Amino acid sequence: MGQAKTVSGLSFSEVRIGTVEGGESGVLVWKRDQLVAVLTQIDEEAYSTKGKWFLETGFGLLSGEHKNFDTIEEAIGWVGRHTFPEPA
Repeated sequence: MGQAKTVSGLSFSEVRIGTVEGGESGVLVWKRDQLVAVLTQIDEEAYSTKGKWFLETGFGLLSGEHKNFDTIEEAIGWVGRHTFPEPA
């Protein structure tokens, strides 16, 4: 597993996701020690994209959401805005 990093109240870990043979780059996104999303980098060869990311799975308020993002920063920002709010 990759190193855990923190951005705007979220932490995330880089991982390999077994969606294709050999796996794809992925990121587990955590908020307050709870897994809220799994992001995968879209396979460049299979989908003719470069550097784009996909919300593979979301939990809680993100359940059922599937969305493409141009960058990992955009994806993480969107997840942060659409998960449960920070306590007051």
